[in-house]
Amino acid sequence: MKRVSIFILFVLIALCAASQARSLARQRQQPKQQQKRPPRGVKPTPTPTPDMRTEASEVVAQIKNVSNFIYIYGKVVNGLEVADEQAKSNLASPETQARIKESKDKLIAKIRDVRIGLEDLANKYQASPRYQVQYLKLSYATEAAINAERLAAAGRYNEAGKFLVTVVERLADTIVSMRLL
Repeated sequence: MKRVSIFILFVLIALCAASQARSLARQRQQPKQQQKRPPRGVKPTPTPTPDMRTEASEVVAQIKNVSNFIYIYGKVVNGLEVADEQAKSNLASPETQARIKESKDKLIAKIRDVRIGLEDLANKYQASPRYQVQYLKLSYATEAAINAERLAAAGRYNEAGKFLVTVVERLADTIVSMRLL
């Protein structure tokens, strides 16, 4: 019985070895289908990121302009609101009322100047397909400036100020879209 078991064990080992030899022979006969790999040591060149520093500095200049204007805007609007209350209660002289109107017109003109600066920058970006994302973000900022101008002309200074803050936020979004931060 021991001899039979040993014999069967040898036969099984021989069969396993023969089947492995056949599968190895088949693998050698079939062409290898490997993916082409780049030669070792050569790394793929990454696409260069465009240098947008000059464009970003233009947007930063607009952010500074609008931020400085917002600082002054708050003080001017407080004065205009007090003057409007005095005018409604007939405490202001006609000369004072004329100065108040002149101040309002100057304030609206300054908002218009901010809007024009944004429009000029947006138009510069519109011409280049490389800057389409930035153009859209600048056009949103310009839209907010238009709303601020319209609201200030209507005497709704608080709401106009909120839109001016929105202009700065959208300009900041433009800088972020340039991937410089």
